[in-house]
Amino acid sequence: MLRYLLLLLISFTTCLSYSQELKDSLSLQPSIIDRIIITGNRKTRPFIINRELTFHEGDSLPPFILESAIERSRQNLMNTALFNFVEIKYFQGLANTVVVHINLTERWYLWPSPVFEIADRNINEWWVRKDFSRTNYGMFIRQENFSGRDDIAQVQALFGYTRRLGLYYTIPYINKKLNVGLSAGFYSTRVKEVAYSTIDNKLQFYKDPDRFLRQEMQAFIRLTKRQGLYNFYNTTIDYRTSRVEDTVLVLNDRYFTDNFPRQQHIGISWYYRYDNRDYQPYALNGILYELEVSKIGLGILPHEPNLIAIASGVRKYFPIAKRWHGGVAIKGRIMQREGAPFFNQRALGYGGDYIRGYDLYVMNGQDFALFRSNFKYTLLPTKVYQFPFLKSDKFRRFPISAYLNAFFDAGYVSDKQFGNTNKLSNEWQYGYGLSLDVVTYYDIVFRFEYAFNRIGDSGLYIRMGTVF
Repeated sequence: MLRYLLLLLISFTTCLSYSQELKDSLSLQPSIIDRIIITGNRKTRPFIINRELTFHEGDSLPPFILESAIERSRQNLMNTALFNFVEIKYFQGLANTVVVHINLTERWYLWPSPVFEIADRNINEWWVRKDFSRTNYGMFIRQENFSGRDDIAQVQALFGYTRRLGLYYTIPYINKKLNVGLSAGFYSTRVKEVAYSTIDNKLQFYKDPDRFLRQEMQAFIRLTKRQGLYNFYNTTIDYRTSRVEDTVLVLNDRYFTDNFPRQQHIGISWYYRYDNRDYQPYALNGILYELEVSKIGLGILPHEPNLIAIASGVRKYFPIAKRWHGGVAIKGRIMQREGAPFFNQRALGYGGDYIRGYDLYVMNGQDFALFRSNFKYTLLPTKVYQFPFLKSDKFRRFPISAYLNAFFDAGYVSDKQFGNTNKLSNEWQYGYGLSLDVVTYYDIVFRFEYAFNRIGDSGLYIRMGTVF
């Protein structure tokens, strides 16, 4: 009797094992994508959406690969900055086929708005002076997704501290393969105050309320290419002419080339970017690599600088544990060491290249190295609030997330021309501290940082946009 019971138990266990293996085998069988249904794209052309997908109709994918491809495609579509929300689901069809449904909430694409902005490098530098004359006002009209092809048309008219007229248009795809694009722009600028030098790594300004001290005009054309989903190339040819009043050259005879009041150049640059980040405005996972080679001045025009620069950087983002993420970034630039005028000497402290904690300083020079690191905790995972009283889908849902971030940055600027009056150059500098980062509507990022630096400064700094 015991023998029969043992045989029955073995038979039952074998059947269970076979059933599980059969179930596992069936779950690994590929699913054929029968149809892809796209809804919510009232303006965006379908081929712009399909360009971002890692799967297509007719593909045969195991379920776990299909789910990964769907998530990666959702991230790609969000990174186009065309949509507020992207939802992708799939449904079982006949046999082993599936139907994929992509539901999109398009953004508001037309932004005709008045402009009121500070003219300084950042709000923290402006706050030291609290000078309301150092503000710009005017009109900014930006039409995103102009023809439904992810193209952008932009007109800008600024008055106040800076007078500027600008026209810009870019279209990412002009060929049938959807991998070649074109951009062009024109800008005319006039200012009554000029930063003519740096002393102790702070910009020195000269202002004349009765006349424009510097007038500039710049035009460019750019050819872009996208290879696959994550490789981007562009080649830019630009022309720039700048003229200053003689007073500026008296204050700094190396402001322009040859101590001449006008400088112009024809430049050419080549740029490559590999961008595989989960969410470009505030990445938590992925990698970005950049390389740029530029030549300023081709020896064609009189009083033209002759400069070559190579810049490269890599940023890596990675999850550590639930709600914990890290990130590191390294960037460097080398430039022709001699003969560069002050006008072409920007290094750290401009745009996105700066050491946190040094918001009130600039470090000009020829070469620089920059290291950044983040260690962040998710205080508030992305939460979407509903505003039912708003009729438009473009504004009805409001996403918000928050992160507590500990950071450490370090940088070095080599300045062989103006370093004798700027103590932060030619030495390693570092900054560290904590920040509260808030990510919200239309990729807006607010950062509230309390930072310390090597020279003993500390303070609360406010910024918009990501650090890296």
